[in-house]
Amino acid sequence: MKLELTRRLSEKDTQEGRKGRSTFDIVAGTSIGAINAAVLVSYVVENHTYEGSAERLIDFWNYLSKESMADTNPFFKPWWDYWHAINREIATGEAARRYFSAKEFAIFGVPNVFYPHRPTRDSRFYDSENTWYRYSNEPLRRSLERFAKFPIATSKEDNQPRLLLVAVDVADGIPVTFDSYPKDDGTRKTEYGRFLTDNNREVGFEHVVHYDDGITSDQVMASGSFPVNFDFAKMEVESYSAEPTSTPQVGVQTLSTVNARGYRKGMRYFWDGGLMTNTPLMQLVLLHRQYWWRVRGLKDSVPRLGICVINLHPKKQTEIPTDRDGVINRNNDITFSDRTHLEEAALLLISDFIDLTRELLRVAEEKGVDKNFLANLLSRETNFHGEFLKPRRFQDILEGRFQIDEIIRVNRENDLDTISNKTFDFSSETIKLLLERGYNDALDGFEEYKRSQASKTADSN
Repeated sequence: MKLELTRRLSEKDTQEGRKGRSTFDIVAGTSIGAINAAVLVSYVVENHTYEGSAERLIDFWNYLSKESMADTNPFFKPWWDYWHAINREIATGEAARRYFSAKEFAIFGVPNVFYPHRPTRDSRFYDSENTWYRYSNEPLRRSLERFAKFPIATSKEDNQPRLLLVAVDVADGIPVTFDSYPKDDGTRKTEYGRFLTDNNREVGFEHVVHYDDGITSDQVMASGSFPVNFDFAKMEVESYSAEPTSTPQVGVQTLSTVNARGYRKGMRYFWDGGLMTNTPLMQLVLLHRQYWWRVRGLKDSVPRLGICVINLHPKKQTEIPTDRDGVINRNNDITFSDRTHLEEAALLLISDFIDLTRELLRVAEEKGVDKNFLANLLSRETNFHGEFLKPRRFQDILEGRFQIDEIIRVNRENDLDTISNKTFDFSSETIKLLLERGYNDALDGFEEYKRSQASKTADSN
């Protein structure tokens, strides 16, 4: 998908007289999207161009893939297709190839992606069917570090794309976003959790992850550590403590002392960001606004956004599955599919309310309302800001207005030969098919976008 996206967007820029500009200003990803995003942005930082970046991604995926026994057996698919022709309830040769390839890899692992741990027997209920099968994704980390150069620290001044990755804090159950751009104080860090105050003194957010040199493979792997199957990803985090300074803290993995700001270091655990935000549209828009408003000081409006969403889980499926594997697969696709239509509606509603408020303020000034009265009104703190937001003024809401010009959605088309355990299928044949079909899905996404734009133009005329 990304290869065709890059080519089409480059053509669009050339047609609009913007040849040579950065194809993507922001690349945001979750789970396997975070891994792709890191490889892509790393390439651009190293080579100062997007040209060749898609080929780097293709090389990466070919490096991960492995031939399965079903791939190499010339009689496997014909045998299954023969029986499928007799009884349509039996899997096709292609579906069977994927199913048994995934099963093979789930048992033996894939050298450049993961390997199985020894099964963990149930010591709580003593149920033999409750055996825990887990895998190490350290081979994937090594593969990632082979194709991406870490740490990844980018800046607008150097015309480098911004990298945003999303994980989930397991203990708090909230999304955590890592950012390759610097904050307004020049550091690179992620602050999350509750915003704390002490005796009307602002303390800060509950947790802080520092990565001043840039995003590392730790943050990428945190975004892609799929629950249950893989171990938690661990990272050192500073968490606020009400204990007096220099008091040893017990009960965290890393013993440390509380610093002058009231924070102590400890290890926290993270899971795949897809659990909560598989398509990080909201994070992208809000952090885009925050950077241009806070760091670059744009008070009126921040640069407008044109967004392309890539959805790897088909939203639609014509035939309702009746077998167990098919039902599990459909459940997974719905669970992890793109759900940003509601986020898009909420963001556009906020933008409309800001426009309305600004217009009301303009009219109020024209009608003679005292400017000092309006200034005092805007400087008041909002009544509600929620426990996860820093207290803000009404003025803060109106400044740094964002606008979304367009959203292009590239959806993976439903595949009749799909299986539920597809996250384990790194077979060479499957990777080849995914690359080919991703290319076609990107073409379809752009054609649908062009049709919708043409329809809007016709309606306006």
